[in-house]
This record gives sequence, C-alpha cells and structure tokens, in this order.
Amino acid sequence: MEAEDVSRAEDRAECPGSKNEGQPDVAQPDFPHGGQSPGPTALWEMLERKFLEYQKLAHGSPAEHQQSLLNLLPLFLKAWENSVGIISFPSLQSLAEDISNQLAQEIQKALVGKPAEQAREAAGQLLRWKGDVDQDGYLLLKSVYVLTGTNSETLGRVAASGLPALLLKCLYLFFVFPLEKEEVLENDVQVQRMFVQMLLNICSESQGLERLLSGNELQSLVIATTCLWEHSCCFWKEPTFCVLRAISKAQHLGIIEYLQAMDCIKLSLQNLSKLADTLPAPKVSESVSLILGFVKDSYPVSSALFLEFENGEGYPLLLKVLLRYDALAQSEVDPHLEELLELLVWLTTCGRSELKVFDSITYPQLEGFKFHHESSGVTVKNLQAFQVLQNVFQKASNPVLCTKVLSAIRTMWVWNARNFFLLEWTLQPISQFVEIVPLKPAPVQKQFFQLLEALVFELHYVPHEILRKVQCLIKESPESPCALVALQSVLRIAGRDLLFTDIFRDSGLLGLLLAQLRKRAKILRKSGNKEPTLGVQDPERELTCVMLRTVVTLLRGSVRNAVVLKDHGMVPFIKIFLDVEWYREASLSILEQLSVINAEEYMSIIVGALCSSTQGELELKLDLLQSLLRILDTPKGRAAFRVSSGFNGLLSLLSDLEGSLQEPPLQAWGMVSPSQTLDLVLHTLCALSAALHLDPVNSDFFKKNGLFEKLAEDLCLLGCFGAQEEEGAPLHSEADTKARPFADLLSAAFASASPFPPKIQSCLQILSFLDSMAGGTLHLRRDLKEPPRAGQDPAPHAQKEDAGSDPQGNFKLWPDLEERMDEGDAVIIHPGVLCIMVRLLPRLYHEDHPQLSQEIQCSMASHIQSLVKSEKNRQVMCEAGMLRTLVASCRRALTTSTSPLHSGLIRIFEKLASQAIEPDVLRQFLGLGVPPPPSAATKILHSSCVHGGDSGGSGSQAAEAGTAEGPGGAAPGADPCSAVTQALRSSRTSQGSTTALQTSLSLISMTSPRNLQPQKAALAPSFVEFDMSVEGYGCLFIPTVSTVMGTSTEYLVSGGIGTGAARSFPPLGGLTFSCWFLISRHSTVTEGHPLRFLTLVRHLARTEQPFICFSVSLCPDDLSLVVSTEEKEFQSLDIMEPEDDPEPSAGRQLRVRCGQLLTCGQWHHLAVVVTKEMKRNCTVSTYLDGQIVGSAKMLYIQALPGPFLSMDPSSFVDVYGYISTPRVWKQKSSLIWRLGPTYLFEEAISVDTLEVINKLGPRYCGNFQAVHAQGEDLDTEATPLVAEERVSFGLHIASSSITSVTDIRNTYNEVDSRLIAKEMNISSRDNAMPVFLLRNCAGHLSGSLRTVGAVAVGQLGVRVFHSIPAASSLDFIGGPAILLGLISLATDDHTMYAAVKVLHSVLTSNAMCDRLMQHISGYQIMAFLLRKKTSLLNQRSFQLILSIAGTAELGFGSSLVTNVGVFQHILCNFELWMNSADNLELSLFSHFVEILRSPREGPRNAEVAHQAQLIPKLVFLFNEPGLTFSKIPTIIAILGCQLRGHFSIQDLLRIGLFIVYTLKPSSVNERQICVDGGLDSSVSAGSQTSGKTIWLRNQLLEMLFSVISSSQLHLSSETKEEMFLNLGPDWFLLLVQGHVHPSTTVLGLKLLLHFLASPSLRGRFKEGLSGGSWVERSFEGVDIVIDNLKSHPAMPDQSPCLLPGFRVLKDFLGHHVHIPEVYLIVSTFFLQTPLTELTDGPKDSLDAMLQWLLQKHYSEEVLRVGLCTEGALLLLEMLKATMSQPSAGSGDDAWEQTFPASVLHFLGLVHSTYPQDPSWRAPEFLQTLAAVTFPLGTHKEPMTQPAQNASNPGVATEGDGIAEGLQAPAKSHPARKQLRDFMQLLLRELLLVASNPKQWLPLEVLLEASPDNATSQKKRDFQSEVLLSTMEIFHTTSGGNMPVLRGLASSHEGSQDVDWNLTFFCSASFSLHPRLGTASVS
Repeated sequence: MEAEDVSRAEDRAECPGSKNEGQPDVAQPDFPHGGQSPGPTALWEMLERKFLEYQKLAHGSPAEHQQSLLNLLPLFLKAWENSVGIISFPSLQSLAEDISNQLAQEIQKALVGKPAEQAREAAGQLLRWKGDVDQDGYLLLKSVYVLTGTNSETLGRVAASGLPALLLKCLYLFFVFPLEKEEVLENDVQVQRMFVQMLLNICSESQGLERLLSGNELQSLVIATTCLWEHSCCFWKEPTFCVLRAISKAQHLGIIEYLQAMDCIKLSLQNLSKLADTLPAPKVSESVSLILGFVKDSYPVSSALFLEFENGEGYPLLLKVLLRYDALAQSEVDPHLEELLELLVWLTTCGRSELKVFDSITYPQLEGFKFHHESSGVTVKNLQAFQVLQNVFQKASNPVLCTKVLSAIRTMWVWNARNFFLLEWTLQPISQFVEIVPLKPAPVQKQFFQLLEALVFELHYVPHEILRKVQCLIKESPESPCALVALQSVLRIAGRDLLFTDIFRDSGLLGLLLAQLRKRAKILRKSGNKEPTLGVQDPERELTCVMLRTVVTLLRGSVRNAVVLKDHGMVPFIKIFLDVEWYREASLSILEQLSVINAEEYMSIIVGALCSSTQGELELKLDLLQSLLRILDTPKGRAAFRVSSGFNGLLSLLSDLEGSLQEPPLQAWGMVSPSQTLDLVLHTLCALSAALHLDPVNSDFFKKNGLFEKLAEDLCLLGCFGAQEEEGAPLHSEADTKARPFADLLSAAFASASPFPPKIQSCLQILSFLDSMAGGTLHLRRDLKEPPRAGQDPAPHAQKEDAGSDPQGNFKLWPDLEERMDEGDAVIIHPGVLCIMVRLLPRLYHEDHPQLSQEIQCSMASHIQSLVKSEKNRQVMCEAGMLRTLVASCRRALTTSTSPLHSGLIRIFEKLASQAIEPDVLRQFLGLGVPPPPSAATKILHSSCVHGGDSGGSGSQAAEAGTAEGPGGAAPGADPCSAVTQALRSSRTSQGSTTALQTSLSLISMTSPRNLQPQKAALAPSFVEFDMSVEGYGCLFIPTVSTVMGTSTEYLVSGGIGTGAARSFPPLGGLTFSCWFLISRHSTVTEGHPLRFLTLVRHLARTEQPFICFSVSLCPDDLSLVVSTEEKEFQSLDIMEPEDDPEPSAGRQLRVRCGQLLTCGQWHHLAVVVTKEMKRNCTVSTYLDGQIVGSAKMLYIQALPGPFLSMDPSSFVDVYGYISTPRVWKQKSSLIWRLGPTYLFEEAISVDTLEVINKLGPRYCGNFQAVHAQGEDLDTEATPLVAEERVSFGLHIASSSITSVTDIRNTYNEVDSRLIAKEMNISSRDNAMPVFLLRNCAGHLSGSLRTVGAVAVGQLGVRVFHSIPAASSLDFIGGPAILLGLISLATDDHTMYAAVKVLHSVLTSNAMCDRLMQHISGYQIMAFLLRKKTSLLNQRSFQLILSIAGTAELGFGSSLVTNVGVFQHILCNFELWMNSADNLELSLFSHFVEILRSPREGPRNAEVAHQAQLIPKLVFLFNEPGLTFSKIPTIIAILGCQLRGHFSIQDLLRIGLFIVYTLKPSSVNERQICVDGGLDSSVSAGSQTSGKTIWLRNQLLEMLFSVISSSQLHLSSETKEEMFLNLGPDWFLLLVQGHVHPSTTVLGLKLLLHFLASPSLRGRFKEGLSGGSWVERSFEGVDIVIDNLKSHPAMPDQSPCLLPGFRVLKDFLGHHVHIPEVYLIVSTFFLQTPLTELTDGPKDSLDAMLQWLLQKHYSEEVLRVGLCTEGALLLLEMLKATMSQPSAGSGDDAWEQTFPASVLHFLGLVHSTYPQDPSWRAPEFLQTLAAVTFPLGTHKEPMTQPAQNASNPGVATEGDGIAEGLQAPAKSHPARKQLRDFMQLLLRELLLVASNPKQWLPLEVLLEASPDNATSQKKRDFQSEVLLSTMEIFHTTSGGNMPVLRGLASSHEGSQDVDWNLTFFCSASFSLHPRLGTASVS
C-alpha cells in the first residue's frame, strides 16, 4: 500500500515546475530584443555573472540583497529547464543555502504569531501561484524543489536552513485544517507535487530526517492521521500518508526513538480503537495499516514499536477492524484490506523465538514428502497474529474476507512448508475449518478445499486427520452442496498418487461411495432409466457423476479396490449406469478397472451390451467401442476379447448395419445419418485393429476362422458398395483421364464439401479405414473427420499428437512403428485387410457414375501396387493369400484385357507370384481367358482361319496390359527382364496368340530372378528373417541339442526325439556347422550388434549359471567371422562386462576378416569345420561359399560347462542353442539378416563334401543321404554325404508348422515343451500362442536322440517366409508341358520370343524343370515345335536359347554349357537352324567357335558337344544343299575346336570317312580341276562336280593336321599311334594317289609323314599294316541302328589286307614328282624336323625351299637320333622317277631338269653337314641310290606292279605308258653326272671309314644292287663302273694326291682298314669278274 501511495505521489510531483503550462512567463530574465534565446551554456554563464554581482551586494541593505536573490530565480529556473535537468553551476551550494534560508524566512514570517487557521491560509497564499502579482514564494518553492533533487551536499545545505521542520509543519496545517472552499486548481496541484516531492527528497537523506525531528510536528501529524478523520483535508490526505510512509521506510533509529518517546504508536492505537466502530472499515484499515507500517519498517532495526503495538492492544484492534469487513457487501477486494492482511501475515513472523513442534508423522506419506527440520525460509513465530486470522475465518461469513484469509494462510505455506506443521500442530486451524466449511459460502468452500489440495500437491503431505474429517463431512450430509465440493476435492486428491487408493479404502470412503451408488442405481432402475434433461442443472446428477469418477480414481491402479468393488456386488449396479449418458463414461471406466482382475467379465459385459443395443443407440455403441479400445491396449484385454467372442460380436455389429449406407437407406436406418453410421464403422474397425495389433494369438485366430472373409462380406452388405460383376456383364471402356492418386481421393472424401456422391464417399471413407487398418494405424484415429494418413505412413509425430489430444488421457501411446518401416516403403501390419480391399475392388463400380468408379478402381489398384513395391511386403501378402483373393474376386478384370483394372492387377499378381504362389492358384491364373478346347471337327473346319485370320489386328493393348515390372517396381535396371518385357508388350501380335502372349509376359515377370547372384540365377529359398531394429532381439531356440547324463540319471529328464541313447557332447570326432544366410543390412559399428550364427549353451543341473561353450558370429566392427570355444557365462548384456575389457583365452577364438567376401542382398554359405585332434586340441576351419577363409589350431570344447570338473552321478548337462540374438542380449540395432537351411553335423566333413553342399544351393532341404552329383543320372543310386547318425539337426522352412506348446508336449515330450515355454515367456500349458516350429528334418534318421527342431522366439523381430515362386509351382501343374504349350501356341515372332523367354527364366532358376524336361523328352519336343515354327525364330529368340544353354554370357561371365538338353537337341539340331530366317546358322556356328575356343570352359564345352554328337551332325551338314561356301570355314573351325577341346578317335573317323567320300574315282583326274575357280558360293559344298569338294577336303585336312600337331592338344605317342592304326595306312595312301589333286596330295603326305615321325609307327608302316580299319570303325554302332529292322543287310567283306606302306607310298609319289612341296615335305621328314615348321618358307623355287629348310631344321634332333632313312629313300625314289621322265624339250629350266639337281645338291649339303650319319651306310639307301644310278632303259616298269595294282588298280594304263618310255633309248639326264659324283663321294667316304669285317660292306651292297629285271650285261656294266670308281679312289688315296679323310691315314688302325678294304676289293672284283681275276693271278 505504501509503495502505491509513494508512486502516485511521485507521479504527481514529477517535474511539477518544469513547464508552466497555461501560465504567462512572468519574471523572465531580460534578454536583448530581437535576438534568439541563448543556449543552456550561455544561460549558466549569465547566471554565474549575475550571482557574482549578487554576492558583491552582500554588504548592502537586506531588502536589496533579498530582491537581488529573487531576481536570479527566473534565470536559474530557465537555465535548468533548458538543460533538461542538468545543472552546470559552480556556486550551486551557495545558491541553495541562500534560497533555502530565504524560503525559510518567508514561511516563518507567514506562520509566526497567527492562529492555526490563519497560518494555514498564509502558508498557502505564500506558496501558491498568483499570476502577475507577487510570486516570490512560488519561485522560491520551485527553486528549492529543483535544488533538493540534485545531490546530497546541496540537500544538506537545504536541510541546514531549518526548512524541513517548517515544511512538515505546513503539511500538518494543510492536512488538519481544510479550506472552506475546496476548490482545487491546476496550479494548486503543481504546488502540491513540488511540496511533497521536496519532503520526499528530504526524507531520503539522514540530514533531512534529523531536521524533521526538531519539533513535535511529526508527532502531531501521526496522531492527526488516526483521530482527525472528520476534519482533515481530503486534498492533502494522500500526500500526507505518502510522506509518513516515506519517513517510515527510512528505518532511521532517531525516528524510532522519537516515536517511542512521543508515544505515537500507543496514542494512535487508542485513537483508532475509539474510532473503529464508527468510521468506515476502509478508512480505519488505512490508518491501522499506516501505524503497522511504522511497526514493520522499524522491526529490522528495533522491536520497540512492535512491543508497543502488542502492549497497546493492537491484535484486538486488528480483529475488530477485519470483522468490520464482514458486514460489507463488496464484490471486489478493498486494497486497504489486502494491505492490512499482508501486514497481519507479516506480524505472524515476528517473535522472540522459534516455535517448537515434534516430528510425530506416523501415517504413510507420499514419496516426495520430506519434513523440514531446518528453518529455511520465513517461519511463523507469532501465534497471536495468526489467531487473528483464524478468528476472522471462524467468525466471518463474507466470501471475500474468508477467501483472502485462506489465501493468506496459503502464502505462509509458500514461505516455508514447515509453517503448516507449526500451525496445525499448535492451533489446528485447518482441522477446525473443516467443521465450519459447510456454513461458508460456496466460493469459500471451493477455496478451502483448494487449500487442502495444496497440502497434497505442493507440500506432498497427506493430512490423514483432515481427510478423515472431510470424509465425515461427506458421510453426514451427502446431499449437501459442500459434500459435492468436498468430493470433487477428494477426487482430485485421489488422483494424485496411488497411495490415496489405499487411504480412502481403509478409511471407508470407498465403501461409503459404493453404498451411495448402489442406492442411486436402485432409484435409477425403478425410475426406468429416465435421463434428466441435458440442459437442466441437477445437483444430484452431478453428485452421482462425481461419486462415479471418484470410484474410478480409487480403482485405477489398485487391484484391492477392484476386489472390494466386486465383493460389494457392484457390477450389476454399475451396468445400470451405462444406460444414462451422464454416467456412462465413469461407469465404463469402472468396468475397465474391473477388467484388471477379470478381463473376461468385462469383455462379456461390453460385447453383450454391444450386441443387445438397439439400432438407435449409436452413442451407446460408440462409447462402448471407445472403452473397448482402451482395454484392447493390454495383452490381457486382447486375450479376454478373443475368449469372450469379441470378434464375432463386432462382426455382428457390422452385420446389423446392413443397408444403412444405401441410397436411400433402409427404413430402419432412415433416422441415422451416413456420418453416424461411418463413425460406428470406424470405431468397430478400430476395435478390430486394436485387437489384432501386435497380438499373434488373435491374428492367428482371426485368420484361421476365416474372419477376414466374414468382415469383407459384412462390409459389402452396408449398401454403399456395388454388386459383384458377373462374367456376362458388358465391359466398361477405360477412362481416358489419368486417375488421381488414391490419397487425394481419400482426402477429398473426408473434406467438408466432398465432391463425391454419398455412396462413393462412403466407399472411400471405408477404404480409408481399411487402408489405415492394414498399416496398423487405424486404432490411432479417433474422429471420422480426421484425414487419412498419406501413404499409410505411420508417422510417429502424428501418433503422439493423436494420443495426446485425448483430454482424459485415457489412451496409451501405441508402440512406434517407424522402426518397422523399410527404406521409404509402407508397412503392412494386417495383410488380410489388404485382401479385403482387393475383394471390394470390383464392387467399387457404380452404374450411376461409371467414369468416377473406374477412376477410383484404378487409383486403388495403383495404391495396392505401390504397397507391394518392397520385397518384404510382397512376401507378407503372399503369406496372406492375396493371390488367391485376386483370382477369386477379380477374375473378370484379370481375364479381360480391355478392362481398366487389367493392367494394374496383372502387375500386382506378377509381383507377388515372383515370391510365392500356390500351384492351384497358378493353374487358375494360367487358365484365365483360355477358351475351352474346340472339338475335332471345329479344328478341321477352322484350321485355315487360325493362321490366316485377323492377322492385322493389334495386340498392343494386350501386350501393354500384361506389362511386368521388375523387383521394386521403380528402380530402373533392377529387373533384368524389364526392358525385354516393355519391348515385347509394345509389339503387334496376332489375335490368335494374344492369350499366349499375355500368359508368357506374365510368366516372364513371375519367373525372372529378382536377385542377382554371383553364380547362376537361382530361386530364393524359404527363410527366417531376424530384424533387430524392432525389438532388439529375435532368435531360433534349439532345445535339447544334447543331454549329457550321469550314471544314475533318470531317462525322463532328457528331451529330444528318437529311440536311441542320449547324444553325447562335445562330439568325439569334431563337428561341422553349415548354414545359408543373407544379410539385408549390417548393424553400425557404434551399435555393436553381432550377427550370431550359432550359440551353444550348456547348463549343469542344480546350478544357477549356464555357460556358452561354442559360438559362431560375425562382428560388426570389421566384419570378422569369430569362432569361439571359450566358456563364458550366459547372462544379459547389462550385467556383462564390456566386450573390449576381457581378452579371449589363448587358443579359444578364431577371428577371420571376411568383409570383402560378403555382399548385402546375396545368399552366402557358411561352414565351420571343427576337427578333433589329440588330447584337447582341434583345428577350426571356416569356409565361405566353398572357399576357405581361415583356419587355426584351437582348444576343443571342454567336457563340462564352466569351472566344473566333475558331475554328480544323478545330475545331467542340458545343451541347447540359439541362432541369432536371444532375449537376454536384447539390443536394438539396424541389423537385418535371413537364415536359410542350417545343419549341425557331429563330424568334420571334407572339403569335397562342402563343395557338394555349396553346389546344392540354398533350396536343398534334405539330409544329404541321397545326393546326386552334378550331371549324374538321376536313375542311379545316390550315395550319402554324411552318415545318418552324424546329423545332429537340420533346419529348413519346408519342414515347419505352426503349433502350440501343448501340442509340442503331447507330440514330443514335456521337457522340451517346458524349455520352449520358458524361452517364449509363456505358460507351459498354453495352447493359444502360435509357436513356429522348424522340425528337425533329421529326426527320423537312425542314431542317438536329437533335438525336436527350433522355435521362433520374438514377436516382431522374427519373420518366416515360405518361398514358392512361380518357377517352382509350375512343376506341380505340368511344368515343362505348359511352357512347351506356349511355344506351340505362338503365331508370331513376339509370342515365340516371349514363350522362349519364359522357358529361359524357369530353366535358369529351377533345376527341377530341367529334370522334368529330360523326363518327358521335352527338349526333343521343343526342337520339333521350333522346326514347325522356324519362320518365327529371330536373333532375340536365338540369344535366349543360348542363355538357356548357358553360353550366352561369353565375354562377360561363364560360357559353360549348363543345359545339355538344349545344347544337344536344339542348338545341335542344324536342320532346325539351316532353314531359319536372319541367317541364324551363321550366328550359331560363330557362337560354337567362341565357346569351344574359350580357354576356361572350352574343354568342358567340347566334352558336352562330343556327347551331343556335334561332329557327326556337322559332317552330315556338308551334304546339305543349302550349305554355302561362306559357312564352311566356320564349320571346319568348329570341328577343329571340338577336336582340340575333346579329342575323340570316333569323331576323327567321322571326319576321315567324309574325306574319303570326297575323293573322286580313279577315272577322274583331279589335276585338271581348278580349285580356286570352283569356289562358287551358289553351289553346294558337297557337290562332286566342282572344285569346292576338293577345297572342302583340303580344308578338313588342314584342320586335322593343325589339330593333331596342336600344342594345345598334347597328344601322347600312344594316342597318335592309336589314331594312325584306327585310320589305317590305306586311308593316308588314298590321299596321295596319282589322280588326286596336288593340294590334297601335299596335305595328305604332310599328315602321313607327321605320324611316321614316330619310329615305331615308321617301322610298322614299313613292314606292312592291314588296311580298312577306318571302314571297320565306321560300322561301329550301325548294328544298334539296324537292330530294329526285320532283315539285316549283308555286311561287306572285311578280310585283312597287309600294305607295305613305303613301297606303295614311293610308287604314289612317283606321280607327284612335279610338285615342289612334296620334295620339301619329304626333305623335312628326312631331316627329322616337325612338319609344323613348314609355315612361312619361300614358295618361288625348290632350291630356295630346300635351302630354307637346311637353315630351319632341327640339327640337335638329327645329331640325337640321326637322319630318317625312309625319307632319304623317298627322295631317291622321287629322283629316280623324275630322271626317268622322257624329255619334253622344255629347256634347261624345266622341272624335270631342275628338281633332280636341286635334290642332289640338297643331299650333298646334308651329307657334308652330317657325314657320319648311319643313314649314308644303310643298305637300303645304298641299294636305292644304286638303282637310281643304274643305266636307263634297262627295265620295263618303274613300279612294282603287284603293289601298284593292290593299291590302285586304275593306274595301270598310266604305268604302262611310263614303262614304254623307259625302254626306249633316251638321252642321258643332265643330273646323272651329278648323281655319279654324289655316289662316288659316298663311296669314298665309305671306303675310308673303318668298318667291322663281320658286317656287310657298303661296296658289296653297291656291287650287288641292281633292278630285278636288269640284264646281265647291264649289271656287269654298272659293276664295272663302280669298280673303276673304287680303283680310282684307291689310286688317288695311295698316290698321296688326295688328303686322307678325317685323319685316318695317320693312324695305324686306319692303315690297316685301308689295307683290308683293298684286300676285300680285290676278292670282290675276282668274284664278280672271273676274267679280271684270271688276269690278276697271272
């Protein structure tokens, strides 16, 4: 109060004289006229000069001096105003002293000697503004006012003048003596402001305060404020109080002493006591507040005034004054009353000592309560003052006064919570107030109970006694209004903490309320449940509501209270309140609380009420459904809902709404608006969604009982959906406009001004409900007007806002689903609801609005398609049976290509079928649109129309309708077949193949691989997916992997299956863990969540701690594979030590980095092989995809778990396992991975076995007991990879089922059921929770006990998918027959391509289809069909067939032939390709060359080609009329590559037989045929009338030679010998016949001599070999072909015929002596040089050729093995034949002249190079040389006639001609002299070389050599010539004219040899020539 008064006074006095508004400027200083007003500085300087002049007049008269001072004042004030209050005057203190003295003198002069009234008037006149007249007093006042506001020094000068006391005296006069005329002018107000401000400024300094106490003016003024109320001046009242408060606040000790000495407080209290009953309460309270202000302000300095107040009866005065307010009827609080109460509250804190109370709190208190013993804060010390407040509340009834008193009490509690206990345990104010509260007004009652609530809410204290009195108040007068307020307060208090539920139960309040409610329920039942009018205020109804809400609060969280309510039998009475809307909410809440103890009873009540409610009770149904939603939040509530037939009840509720949304609605629903019906539908679906949400039991129940179908039927009956379209109904044309997004349509349907018709709007709203329900967010919607969630995105923020918007806070926030979302994909929680939407899709059509209906249908189909973008959603929808629903509900749209829904539904079907489709569903789909087969007669009549009908029709619509999307539906390039499919679907097809094309396109999309594996595309396996981002855990629990029993352990303690003994652990021979896995997303390094492949845990009975004994995991830090055999405690993560602290034990852990080998999204195979070794050691090897990645020596698993070294005989060890993360290691992370087939073997399997397992792939689901090797015949008996007893367990999704713990107990054993129930945290007797069991697929094998399998643990973290893709389902409905049928239906190239593409997709991904194709001879049938439709084949189809064969990836991947059937029966079916368009045979031949030349896969491909009889088929192709010249080189290249890749003698014979076939008969001389000129491409290759045959033969021979001599083939000598013998010598000799073309002869000779380079073959060839081998081998297999004939043809005679090879060869070569290449080849053979070297030699002359050969030949080989004698013989024979030719007179350069000279020169050079070679001394060589040198014309025939006739009888004519020429005398050949020289050279060398006398000497050989038919005379002539040459040699040697050869003459041994040779020469001469011998003797 004081502060407000002071502020008001200060506002009034603020700068009161700064501006004289409305006043003339009198007494202004004189300035020069005509000039501007000077500035502040000039004014202050002027004032300084004036003041100096004033000081000089100090010795003048006082009047002059006074006048001079007054003249300065206007200038001073003017300067002050212009300076904005800043005074710049050096002599300010002197000026202040003079002005203050002057003003004091003037006031003293006006007051002295005058009565009070006159003095008051004189003072007023002095200070008042008087206009133009005397204004000195006003100027002085204003000047002093200015000076007191400057600084303390100036203020001290003012106070020293005595002015403060005079001013206070004037204030007393102004206040006490009012003027007769209370006319207040503006000037008076300004004077008052300056006057008061001066006093306030003076009071702010101690000097001024001391001057105020100089007289009794202050005492008089204080007393006057308490007694002179009737005569005081109202104008000066407020300023007076303001000044007094300022004096009080100064807290000056002198003032306190002054007031005490003057008895001011005592006298004031006495005066106020007398006036308290007469004056108005506000005036009295104002005066009392002033006095208490002095007491309060002085108390910190001295308590003297406080004691005077207490002793002066101050408290009774306060009570009296406050009670005066009780009689006032005031609506607003008086400020004086507030001020007085504040001072009274302050008085309670004044005291000499602290109040003492004892901590006697024994009753239970709230958790946050703390009794403060320390006196922190302001505490109550003055109980007398508080008693004033207490008495005021007890005696007063004024609501304002009482509420202010209660507020004051609460203020004390705010100061210090201890004050409540200080007061309550001494005076008990609150306890006493409770008793009198009913007597107080309603606002006071409300305020009091708020005060009571503050104890609980703010002090956290439970006032048990007070609450007990409140309860008594309610009990005594339950009908009173106070009871209602009290109960409302109790309601709020009870909701503060659960402790109050016990307090109010124990105190009897709950029973009291229940009794009252029972009474009211009975009354309500008797009244017929008539509801009071809603708008009428009914206290009893409100009281009942509060009682119900209080009971709700007391029940919430308290099971005991719920039991109390149930024991009181209140459930039937609470049900009565349900019928009244006012009580329904609270009644439902009570029932909800009762559901805690008996949820089934609650559900029975709610479901029963729903089913029994009438059609008009919509609000009741909505309230019941909302209550049901709250209970369905709990698992217990959802279980009770299922047991209580809740699902059927809700569906019946929908059934009752039949026809409610019709237009117009049925009569029963005429009064119900569609919005109300939709609201009921929404809440019903919300309840269903909540009941199914995250509840596997309810979801399983709903699905198994077909309730999704029932729900769909009920929705169809609402009336807004159309009828099911029939097959015969007319088609609806597709709308041209593009459909709007489904979300936009739903938003428009919920708009306030919806543009849709009512029925369509209702349909869209229901679809929105279903869409949200499918996404698991429908139960978050509370209002029909709430817009749908776009894209079914369960945004977490939207959920939080939705849940928080409930004013009652009854809805718990449902789990956040954001973490369950894939990357940007929608989440499908209830796939069955999406199937309902599909069922409703065809019913969205309305005849009244066809275009809009079609738009909605297309938009919804597009929306559903967007939902199944992700692979996960597709798999979820497949599991829900959406494909079956599509076929059943949308059959007509799927069938009709013109339907607007056709394209979208086909896409959806294809996407889902690529993941899983049941065979019968696939059969139905493939049968869509297929007309029944026509009769045979119809087929005959219309056969022509099938091919020539409506061929010009467009199939683009059908193609577009069948467009197939790739995986994801969005990513470009993700689907390998997307580009192909789009290209196909835009093509034009004939009308007859439209169905086949559509089916093919769909099958392409279904069967195309969705994952890109590094090997071949394979079907994805079934799997279990573990998602750690949802719950942080999820695993497969494997119970009873093994049980190690003691010697006396009972058998019943062991689980498992089987009849054998318990399985030992650890296995004695080691173990192997094998699994297929796929990582979808790695966990981050910071999350540190490893991928746990296997964790084996052991537990010793009667011990607490289990131990991990073996684990395989993938560490996320560096993607290392960790295998550990260390024993670790199996405990939760929060109590485990950090992983980086303990180091693994030595030899207990293997860590291998494999991050580079792992690819997200690809299946990998992991194998961990533990090989047990000696003692406790083992070797651990890890394999990834069949490749070893790490190996190490480690310690094996110890015998017993943990630290135990022995086991009690009656104990046992249980071994169980986990795959992935169990619950105890719960840790949220981003890890998502999938598990395929998993095995544990109790042996260390080999690397070869691992390779087989890896090749079997992830879809293999057996036990490896009957595994066929790749390419092995399936009819053969398979061998097991692993012994039966060694297979511990095998887990595969194919062997799985949904069961329960009870079924496991009944089917298997109780031990495993208990272990599984414990792991799943359910009861061991549970029969409702679905348990996913992966049965041990090795359970039926022999051996020890095995685990039953594995169960999935984790509701949200584990997902199972059964993979049945379309490619696999085809096997069960015909498989290859269907695919071949599509080919047979093709009538154009596009359909053919699509059909082949389907076959390609299926065969490349499904191995079983390939087996079925082989089983039904499908590839042969396919070849037959393709031959029938050759015109439809094109390059694209050809490439697909190559892809099926596996060779299309040449250059980019593997080109190995993987499909032998396609390769053999289609690719190698050249009859098929030769007649195709686009020259496909050229592409085929080129492709064969490429795959056979492949360095890596070429040999394997060649082996397959050999099996496919590629070479015989190609050889037969040479006789094809259509084979052109351009194709032959490629075919021959194929033959060469085939032989190089896989050499086969049988294939060689096939080619050899064809080569013989190309030979002309001997009557045809091939020499006359020009090969180059015969290469006419228009003529067939096999024509016998052209040079092309010769060219073809030569090409084949070149190919054979290149193959046989190829370094790539590396044929051994044995193989070459076998090859030669199989062909036979006659085959080679046929190629060198005389009539054969020279090019053929060259190649044939080259090929023959290449074989004869082998010494063994050369010897056998020389001795003679049987001919006709190639004919015999060619007949092999013919008997198989002709076995089926009735009569066998006579086989040709195959009697052996020995051929002397070289004899025949030399005869044949005699006909080819004109070919220089023949000489070169034979010379090469002679020099033991491989014929492969004859590649880049010169071709111009024979001399050059032979010179080149001498330079290039293998001299080392000659030195090692010597020259080839047979080669030399052949050369000599050719020389002989050449020299025997008759001279044609062609000149010296003819070949007959040059060739012999070149050959002899060559022989001389060879001899000079290798003179010591034994070939020169060989008898055969010498004999042949002699035969060549023998004189001409002595024999008749140059050839051996028998040999010639045997080899080629047709040459006889030519031979005779030659013989006749030789008999005629001929001119000697020019080379004969050269020949003799060569022979003489040889003879010289032979005679001079030492020889063994026992051997046949070369001279003798020469002498004996002669042709068989030579005459004696010729022989003697030849011998004479030889002897003469010999004599000449000896003569030359003896005469010394010739150097001794090689130094032999110098040695004694050489001399003996020469002498011996001479002796032998003489004897030989005598024996040959007797005459010569006689002469010699003589």
